[in-house]
Amino acid sequence: YDITDVVLPLIGSKIEYPTNKTNEFIEEILKTYGLSKDLFKEIKGELAVGGDYRKLIIKPADVDWVIKQYSDPLEPLIETDLMKLSGEKLKAGQGEKQQLIGMSIGFTLPPSSYATIALRELTKRPTDSSYQRKLNLEGKCEGKPKLSGEKKQKPKESTKIVVGASFS
Repeated sequence: YDITDVVLPLIGSKIEYPTNKTNEFIEEILKTYGLSKDLFKEIKGELAVGGDYRKLIIKPADVDWVIKQYSDPLEPLIETDLMKLSGEKLKAGQGEKQQLIGMSIGFTLPPSSYATIALRELTKRPTDSSYQRKLNLEGKCEGKPKLSGEKKQKPKESTKIVVGASFS
C-alpha cells in the first residue's frame, strides 16, 4: 500500500467509520455543530445522506504539457472550439517580443477529483475568488521561470482536461 490508497470517509448513514483518531475527529466536529453520526441514519427521503469515501491523494493520468513563450496576455495558449471551427491557428510562440511564458497542461482525473485543486498544487497559487480577483494582466508575477526552449510531450488519445496557465 501507499499514500494513494488512503481514503477518508464523507459523513453519512451508509459508511463504515474508522476505529482510530479519524473517527474521534469526526465525532468532535459533529458535536461542535450539535450533530451526531446517528442523526444521519434517522434522515430519510430527499435529505438522506448516504456518505462516501474519497482518496486522500490522486495521481493524475495521461499528463502532458507544453511550455510556450508569447507576447500578448490576452492571446489563447490553447486552441478554442471556435478557432477549430473557423480554421484559425494559434499565434502563441510567434512574433518578435516573446516576454511571457505560459504552460498548457492536460491530464485525466477520476470522478470526484478536482482539476482546480491539482492546478493549485502545481502552481502553488490560491484558487479562492478573493485572490483571483486581484490578478491582472499587467506587471510581473512573483517569479519568472527559466525557459531553455519549448518542451513538448505527444498527447495521448483520451478524455482529458486541458488548462492554459500563464506566468510572466
